[in-house]
Amino acid sequence: MTQTPAPRAVQSRSVDVRRRILDAAVEVMLEEGYAGASTLRIQERAGVTRGRLLHHYPSREALLIAASQHLARARVGELGARHEWPDELGPRIDAVVATMAETFTQPYFWAATELWVAARTRPSLREALLPGEREIARAVRESMDDFFGPELVARPGYEAVREVVFTSLRGMALTKAFDPREEPTRRHVERLQQLARTALLG
Repeated sequence: MTQTPAPRAVQSRSVDVRRRILDAAVEVMLEEGYAGASTLRIQERAGVTRGRLLHHYPSREALLIAASQHLARARVGELGARHEWPDELGPRIDAVVATMAETFTQPYFWAATELWVAARTRPSLREALLPGEREIARAVRESMDDFFGPELVARPGYEAVREVVFTSLRGMALTKAFDPREEPTRRHVERLQQLARTALLG
């Protein structure tokens, strides 16, 4: 007599399959770029059937967006858990800026970058991508507020400092894509740390 799988077991397998598909999509997009990330390549990398992939993600755009944003949300959720922030304000600023710089070297940032560039000339992709990207940006800003802590967040000019750090690190990472030298990156992070100290501590 064949036993029917328990609903929880079926659900667990379904989650596992989705995760494999999303992980495979990110890997292929990082290796081949947006244009080369075909559903066939992703299906092969994930080790699933065509029907199973299409069941979870009926379009290539939906799959690539889901993969990038799934990884981003996981990374944002992990950020604060790995750190105990210094109580002293100067070292705390330095630690936060350095930690945020690391996030722009992670696979999710490059997967998102592939989608951003593709979305510039694809209105349907841009429309589908924007809500999730705005949600992730909001979560990153909230995380930065937690990292800096209430005393620094309450300082005049804090929001401007946070935005300069966020956007400057993103620009630094994009430059590093074609100029991968370490030294300019380190110097840039040090400049941002000094800028944030000056603006927030005087």
